[in-house]
Amino acid sequence: MNMLRIWITDLRKIAILVLLVAIFSLTSPAAAGGSSALSSARLQVDTDPYSLINQVNALRAANGLPAYSISPILMAVAQQHAQYMSVAGVTHYGADGSSPWQRGLAAGYPLAGDLSLGGFYSENISAGNNQSVQDVVRIWQGDAPHLLTMLSPNLRQIGAGVVLLGDYVYYVIDCAAPTSSGQAQAYTPVPGGLQAAGSTAAAAPPQLVNTIVPSTPLADGKLYHIVKPGETLWLIAISYGVKIAELRKWNNLTAVQDIYPGNKLFIQQKDTPTSAPPTLTAAPTATIQPTFTPTDLPSETPTPTPVPIPAVSSNSSILVLSLIVGSALVLAAIFVRSGRKEL
Repeated sequence: MNMLRIWITDLRKIAILVLLVAIFSLTSPAAAGGSSALSSARLQVDTDPYSLINQVNALRAANGLPAYSISPILMAVAQQHAQYMSVAGVTHYGADGSSPWQRGLAAGYPLAGDLSLGGFYSENISAGNNQSVQDVVRIWQGDAPHLLTMLSPNLRQIGAGVVLLGDYVYYVIDCAAPTSSGQAQAYTPVPGGLQAAGSTAAAAPPQLVNTIVPSTPLADGKLYHIVKPGETLWLIAISYGVKIAELRKWNNLTAVQDIYPGNKLFIQQKDTPTSAPPTLTAAPTATIQPTFTPTDLPSETPTPTPVPIPAVSSNSSILVLSLIVGSALVLAAIFVRSGRKEL
């Protein structure tokens, strides 16, 4: 009798253990979607303007410099230029041909310094696929001009702009120093840009053009384009039916490098003209071909095509597991009931 009770108790433990294993299997990440669901999760990176500013200020702090304060005007200027770059490509020129400091002045920023030389103003730009703010600040540290924008002891304020197109990110920071009075210096707008009052040193930036005339390939099939004033990399790319990334790759241009009038850009290798096709001659008179007597081919016995075994889906696995658990519980109940009758 004691052995029977022990046996029944063991059956109960087995049934409980089976039930626990089934519950764990059904609620585990593999049952819910497997490793494929985890591997397909997209990597999330920091791409917002304020994270970018924090990253720049962290670099300044590491170099013993005070943090840049945020200027609402510079924030608007940087964001507007980031939006323009998402359409026109990476460039420091604005849609009207303006330079960074000229866009700041036009927005009402009280820029300090000699306006005939651009004042105390500096801009960094970049773009890349799934590029984080940490990535772009690290890239900007790779050369002196971009590093100086972030570590300048003369600049005091910053604005940042970010635009995302899918996984592709466009970044802009504008750093500047305001006047001590907080009032804008007098300047006289001139056609094609802005110029300080009484100054003739500031050259007007080139006006952007809307169309270009594509060049023709050379005799060896190579195609080049000489950049003219007002042409952008975006306009050149669409005129030749290529991508901006391809133009940069073919001409060893970095993601933040501008083009200038007079630059000679390699476009693409065009197919060289092929030799003229051979002249067709009259076909010879056809001769009578010998007649072949067809013979019956031996009939082939068709071999059955193996029927593939369908893969067991996750729903089928859950159904089988449920049947196993249910059977175990029913079996345990039968043994318990029979044990009670004998007792």
